[in-house]
Amino acid sequence: MLTYLGQRVFVLVPTLLAISALVFGIIQLPPGHFLDTLISEMSYRGDVDVEKVKFLIDQYHLDKSIPEQYAIWLLRAIQGDFGYSFEYQQPVTAIIGDRLLLTFIVTFATVLFTYLFAIPIGIFSATRQYSWGDYGLTFLGFLGLATPNFLLALVLLYLSNRCFGISIGGLMEPEYVDQPWSVDKMISVLQHLIVPTLVIGTAGTAGMIR
Repeated sequence: MLTYLGQRVFVLVPTLLAISALVFGIIQLPPGHFLDTLISEMSYRGDVDVEKVKFLIDQYHLDKSIPEQYAIWLLRAIQGDFGYSFEYQQPVTAIIGDRLLLTFIVTFATVLFTYLFAIPIGIFSATRQYSWGDYGLTFLGFLGLATPNFLLALVLLYLSNRCFGISIGGLMEPEYVDQPWSVDKMISVLQHLIVPTLVIGTAGTAGMIR
């Protein structure tokens, strides 16, 4: 097992490096960069701040070649510094951290849902083969595999909004998005977690049953 994990990690590192270099190169392909847009906006407003532009050029090493920029970015990324998001006005690590936590919650809930339902149903079908229960659960399994996830998601979102007043478009109510974690925020997340768990878990449950 340790040998297998070591091999996977050994393959993972060059794969991530190749993907990061490819994405970095694609981002650099279009002419210009963020500062060009910023300078254009400043020119439009008539308040070009030359000192600020020079500071940003030095800060993000935009006066260096693309390979040098990538090497500097990679070194900082290894140290956990992914830079600063101009769109969200926050460090990238803070933005990613929030998303990773919610992703982990959804993944954990989906896996838990899948195992809690798939294993008992699979055991029941295996021990009572060709019974009415087996046929019924097999039919439900095929139904779960055949139902498009996006269609099931739309139906469940509509029902949760109309019947329970749960908002659509996120994993919590809008007023909790930028708020620190609290009991009310966690309850909101659990309420919004039902639909994605059912949608993602249905196909996984059906496949595991088979």
